[in-house]
Amino acid sequence: MTYSDPGINLSLAFCMGTDVGSILSSPIGQPMAQILYNSLGQKKALALWCLVISVEYMVASNCLLVGSRQTFAFARDGALPFSRYLYRINGYTKTPVNTVWFDATCVLAIGLLSFVSTEAINAVFTIAVTASYVAYITPITTRFAFKNNFKPGPFYLGKLSFPVAVIAVVWMVSMIIVFFFPANPQTTTQQMNYTVVVLGGFMFLAISWYYCPVYGGVHWFTGPISNFTPAIRGESRDEDSMSDKKEQHGADLFVSAVDV
Repeated sequence: MTYSDPGINLSLAFCMGTDVGSILSSPIGQPMAQILYNSLGQKKALALWCLVISVEYMVASNCLLVGSRQTFAFARDGALPFSRYLYRINGYTKTPVNTVWFDATCVLAIGLLSFVSTEAINAVFTIAVTASYVAYITPITTRFAFKNNFKPGPFYLGKLSFPVAVIAVVWMVSMIIVFFFPANPQTTTQQMNYTVVVLGGFMFLAISWYYCPVYGGVHWFTGPISNFTPAIRGESRDEDSMSDKKEQHGADLFVSAVDV
C-alpha cells in the first residue's frame, strides 16, 4: 500500500523506530501493519487496520464508479473496441452495468500480476501517477503547441496561462522520469522498475488502436459526442447536433445507449 499524504508518512516515520530491517522483514508481510502493531499493540492495531481496509474498499469502489463512467463516455464516442456493447444502459438499474463489469474484469486481470512478481505489480501501482501525468500533459501541451480554437472559460489566467503551463509540464515530466528509476542504483533484473515497460505497452496499444487501418479513430473521430442540449449564455444549442455528429462516425458504429 502506498500513501501520498505527508501527515501519514510523517506519523509513520516517527512511530517506526530505528530498526528498519525488522519492519521490512516482518512475518506480517506489511510494514505499515507492523508499525501499528509495535506502537499500539495487537487489539488496537487490528481495530485501526480494519478501518484502513474499509477505507481502501471505499476508495476502490469509487475508482470503479468513476472508471466505469469514463469507459461509458469513451464507448459513447466509439473510442473503444466493442463500443456498441459497452455503451448500453441497463433497463432495470438505469446504470452502465456493462462498463462496470468490463472495468472490474480488466482490474482483476491486471491484479493477477501480483502473483507473477512484486516488481510487476509495483509497476502497475506506479502507473497511477505516471499515467495521470501523461493525461494532464497531453491537453496542456496541445493547447499551446498546436493550432486550435481554444475559448477561455470563466476561470482564465490570461497572460499567466503559458508560464504556468510550462512550469506544470516541466514538473510532471521530471516526476515521470523519477518514477521510472529503480529503487536502487545497482539493480538487477528482478529489482528493475518496469513502470516504463507497462506504461509504454499501454501507450502502444492506444496509439495502435487510434491509427489502426480502416477501423482506427484517426479515420472517423471528430471529438466527443454531446448527448444533451443545454443553454449556454442564453443561446440554445441545435437539438440535432448530436444526431448529426453521430452520423459522421459511419453506419457501422453504434453509439447510442439502449436498454438491455
